[in-house]
Amino acid sequence: MAWQHTIYAYPMLFAMALSLIFAWYALSIRHRHSRRPTLLIFAAMNVAIAIWTGFSALKLLSTDPTIQFHTYRLLYLGSSSVGPLLLLFVLAYTDRIQWVRRDVLAGLFVVPVVFWVLLFTNPHDVVIVDTRIVEVDGLLVMRATTGPAHVALSFTYASLMAVLTLAVIVSEAIRRGRAYLPQGGLLAVAIVTPITVSLLTSANVPPFTVDSVNYVPASTVISSVAIGIAMSRYRLLDLQLIADRTVIAQSPDAVLVLDASRRVVHANRTARAILGEQEVPLLDRPVDSLVPGLELSAFERAETTLKTTADGEETSILDVRAQPLERRGTHVGWVLVCRDVTELHRRQQELEAFTGVVSHDLRQPLRTTEQYLELVDERVGSRLDAEDRELIAVARTNANRMQVMIDDLLQYSKIRASEATFEPVDCNAAVDAVLDGMRFDLEDRNATVSVGDLPTVTGIDHLIRRLFQNLLENALKYGDVQQPEIEISATRTGEEWQFRVSDNGVGIDPVDQHRVFDLFTRGERANDRVSALAESSESPTSSHGISDSQNAEESGSGMGLAICKRIVETHGGAINLESSPGSGTTVSFTLPAVSTPVNRENTSEPGVRRE
Repeated sequence: MAWQHTIYAYPMLFAMALSLIFAWYALSIRHRHSRRPTLLIFAAMNVAIAIWTGFSALKLLSTDPTIQFHTYRLLYLGSSSVGPLLLLFVLAYTDRIQWVRRDVLAGLFVVPVVFWVLLFTNPHDVVIVDTRIVEVDGLLVMRATTGPAHVALSFTYASLMAVLTLAVIVSEAIRRGRAYLPQGGLLAVAIVTPITVSLLTSANVPPFTVDSVNYVPASTVISSVAIGIAMSRYRLLDLQLIADRTVIAQSPDAVLVLDASRRVVHANRTARAILGEQEVPLLDRPVDSLVPGLELSAFERAETTLKTTADGEETSILDVRAQPLERRGTHVGWVLVCRDVTELHRRQQELEAFTGVVSHDLRQPLRTTEQYLELVDERVGSRLDAEDRELIAVARTNANRMQVMIDDLLQYSKIRASEATFEPVDCNAAVDAVLDGMRFDLEDRNATVSVGDLPTVTGIDHLIRRLFQNLLENALKYGDVQQPEIEISATRTGEEWQFRVSDNGVGIDPVDQHRVFDLFTRGERANDRVSALAESSESPTSSHGISDSQNAEESGSGMGLAICKRIVETHGGAINLESSPGSGTTVSFTLPAVSTPVNRENTSEPGVRRE
């Protein structure tokens, strides 16, 4: 077997190597993470390119006419498959998944299969009329005179596949705008290059002439490089347009993509409807004209509330969030997500108004009841026996509990973030302020509080203080009867801080843990738990014959942990409870971190230990 050296084979071999690498990469992703058909089609397409370019290089390097003839026929197994597979890949990539079916695949490969059969049997010279060996620039090259079946079933069909694929890409580019141009352009280059070289060769345009070396297989190196750039820079396989069509394009939230100059380069359907594209087109408009007052940073998220008006009247309220976009460490723009919170805002206002009216109507009879109880105590208090005094004490306790419930209900209805400012909140300072207000209660209970070095988070200051206050009061109330011990700590988990507030109490029965964050739930955290405490130790009693622990329990509203959950969820976090009877209780919750934490010196207060 004789061989000849030529630099024309290098691009073909390079394209073959790249295609095999791309195929392996797609199959490895599919094996590890996803069973998406896009990956399998992409791998098959690159294997077809490798077959085409590999046999083309072998045909050019060999001087044996028999090898040249066989490799000439074998290379069409790859080249005839590239067009249908590329069309299927683009259909899957653009989420036209309804076309990626076995029957469509079979239909697309009918023509190639018929061509392969005719190619290897060649009845009546319908594919190959004759072959000859010619010398071109010192190389022995095989030339074939092709028949009508070759023109119709190979060249024409491949051109048709390329035109259909380009049509899909162009339609996607028109629909998506400039955001799709880079990856769409690279795919177009990969498709157009071999077809263009083939057309120039058929037209005998120098240097692409029928008597020269066939440059079509060598041109596939440009296609492979274009695909490689699309994979590495634009994550062709990782971030598919499927996500855009199903999550972004059909999202009920308005999504805008801004370039580095803060101009809109893409807007989904909802954005066009909410921001009124019927009047003024959104594309290429500066974001300041759409969302005034939004402070954009290349390094931080931004948030604002936009009230749109028409004829002086408020029409909608939008919650706007901005996320910086980076590419290889370079800031390239932002993504804006605008959620219509008009209905939520209206319902919150209605809830506040309702709770305000209800609380006003409830407070008046409660005040009257308390005044009557005081009058009874003043007029006949000296003549009351112990049982009567206990009844009056119970009535006062219940009235006080009703007042607490009303206050907590008002607080619960007002917890919202739509009109609040999220800013750095020093949790050390927040806990210090809460502990200072609880100083006397801590001393009375002989309680010990251990506080770790707490971080600075992003949130609403007064809500975070209320969160710690509720949890610390809850831990103190349900801690050990003789000497409560409370521990507060925080650990970083990604973009959040996870806090833990633990007590050394009797714990909560597992059957009750799922409902402790519900409104007006007391259960094992209230009367049932007091009973357990009463059975295990002698609780000190008040002058009215009711235990101090029970007085504390019955003064609760059953809303403390529900308020905590509402506050945490308002900050985008989650709250959980870990407890088992006899082992204490730990409440853990997450709050968003900030990029620049606030440093502060550790301080110590009576009854509080900093760690």
